[in-house]
Amino acid sequence: MHEPSNTESGKQSARHFLGRLALVCLITLLYFVAGRFGLSLAFVNPSATAVWPPTGIALAAFLVLGEYVAPGILLGAFLVNFTTSDTALFSLAVAIGNTLEGLIGARLVNRFANGSRAFNKAPDIFKFALLASVLSTAVSATVGATSLVWSGLAVPNDYLAIWLTWWLGDAAGSLIVAPVLILWATNPKIRWSASRTVEAVFLLATLLLVALAVFGYQSTFAVRNYPLEFLLIPVIIWAAYRFGQRETATATVVISAIAIVGTLQGLGPFARTLPNESLLLLQSFMITAAITGLGLAALVSERREAETELKNSNQQLELSRDEMEEHNRRMFVLNDMGDLLQSCSTVEEAYSIIGQLGQQLLPEETGALYMINNSRNTAESVVAWGNLPVEPDTFSLDDCWALRRGRTHVFTSDESALNLICPHLKNRPPFFALCIPMTAQGDAMGILHIRSDGPGGPPHAGEEQLYLPETKQQLAFAMADSVVLALANLKLRISLRDQAIRDPLTGLFNRRYLEETLEREFNRALRMKRSVGVIMLDLDHFKRFNDTFGHEAGDVLLRKLGIFLKQHLRGGDIACRYGGEEFALILPEVSAGNLLRRAEQLREGIKHLSVPYQGTDQGTLTMSLGIAMFPTHGATGQRVLNAADAALYEAKSQGRDRVVVASSEDTE
Repeated sequence: MHEPSNTESGKQSARHFLGRLALVCLITLLYFVAGRFGLSLAFVNPSATAVWPPTGIALAAFLVLGEYVAPGILLGAFLVNFTTSDTALFSLAVAIGNTLEGLIGARLVNRFANGSRAFNKAPDIFKFALLASVLSTAVSATVGATSLVWSGLAVPNDYLAIWLTWWLGDAAGSLIVAPVLILWATNPKIRWSASRTVEAVFLLATLLLVALAVFGYQSTFAVRNYPLEFLLIPVIIWAAYRFGQRETATATVVISAIAIVGTLQGLGPFARTLPNESLLLLQSFMITAAITGLGLAALVSERREAETELKNSNQQLELSRDEMEEHNRRMFVLNDMGDLLQSCSTVEEAYSIIGQLGQQLLPEETGALYMINNSRNTAESVVAWGNLPVEPDTFSLDDCWALRRGRTHVFTSDESALNLICPHLKNRPPFFALCIPMTAQGDAMGILHIRSDGPGGPPHAGEEQLYLPETKQQLAFAMADSVVLALANLKLRISLRDQAIRDPLTGLFNRRYLEETLEREFNRALRMKRSVGVIMLDLDHFKRFNDTFGHEAGDVLLRKLGIFLKQHLRGGDIACRYGGEEFALILPEVSAGNLLRRAEQLREGIKHLSVPYQGTDQGTLTMSLGIAMFPTHGATGQRVLNAADAALYEAKSQGRDRVVVASSEDTE
């Protein structure tokens, strides 16, 4: 298993070494060719020239590639000087000086001027000019001029002229050649639009036209040596302002090449009797132009970056403002939800509000409210929102980690984290799910379930993961707190209200509720000119039933009777326990004939009611009923009740197990 790995590692190392060796050889060749060109322009001494591009090549190579190219620089410098002087010791000394010049300059720039990114900011450009063009180049100039004198290739009286020429040539190479190589090496791609490309063509054409006008042999201004070098400055400013450091450095190199050719032909503002003097004046101007152009380009670039950052900051502020407005809106909706839930009178109203406002609070997510049923063995979906159906509608309490642990459970599809998916989600796994348990006074009421899905539903392999932002999670927690508090209060109010208006034994309304409802129904019937029927009924021989089977059996019978009456009444009818074994029924919008038929159906139906107690059936039950009509038997609720009650007693006096309609005498 290890042998193939070692072989592959060896191959990679070999390829890496060969790649570096090829670069070193290429650097050597470039240095040699550029050096031969530079020494072809040597006038003060065959080994000293005011035009020395190799300094820029060496500095760029060290900054971009690294110090491993030093052998290539050393070899190239040695070959250039050896082919010129035929002196090995002198050539080696100069080669060492040239190599040290590049190494020192690169290290200083890396340490103090941000390395190969020195041209991104104006202060770093000026540091680059000082460190790489003034200080490090002095090393090579000193070593070279001293070596020439010691080797007898130059007289001591020429030392200063040789040193100045050598130093200025190296400085020009580091400020004119190095920037263009570094900038193109670190950013080789051209990202110009069509309009910018057209502008670049016009810039190049203008640059060539102006440079040839100042230094060209066909230009009258150049022939007469008019001092028109200032005309080149606007072109450099154009490149710096509109394009950037890379293009500015390129324009400077083009101008320098044209200017060198023209100046050596005695053309342009820098032409003097001595060629070396002309080149020194030209290089001084080009160094100044290069620093100015690069510095201006960096300042423009910094301003654009600042404008971009400011624009991004404004966009971020606007985004933050929008997020704050959205947060405030959601807080308003959440508060509105709390107020509305506190005003609900039924849980159905509360569920409807939760569904509608849940959609507004979390519109991009799917949500559902699960409530634990009365048997406390399953959780049932009572309301849901979102684009995807929430499955399943019911699940066991053990199928949710949140209900098991009593704390919020988070599921994500991120494989790098521990993810336990709730069993109730396995049929439709989400990208992200949040199950928030809702507990009131220590009792679990249910969970608020929030999930995020991809555009096509559940996640698939390789799809981008989706998560619920922290702000939305906090909103879900706040929503769950508001919902559980409101539902607990609502159920408590409903329980207290039921205790106030319902009979605890039968579950029917009590006498107090009957009196309130009777007047309300009668007033409504009076406005709508409709009738209301009232039935008073009483179980026959209930006292004897209690004495025979006991009060517990009597309670069972009354509960069964309450269930029986609920099952045999319409939705709008009202059944009340009037007292003891006596019950009152209110039937709105019923005729006298229908009321009598309903009473007979109840009388016959009670006979089929089975009341098993302690394993034995208690026999056939009967009841007596009295009926009265509003407004036929009274104009008030009490009179109608009295009429129905009188009819009930008449039924009992006639032998029980019968229905008696109130007479006109009962209303008096």
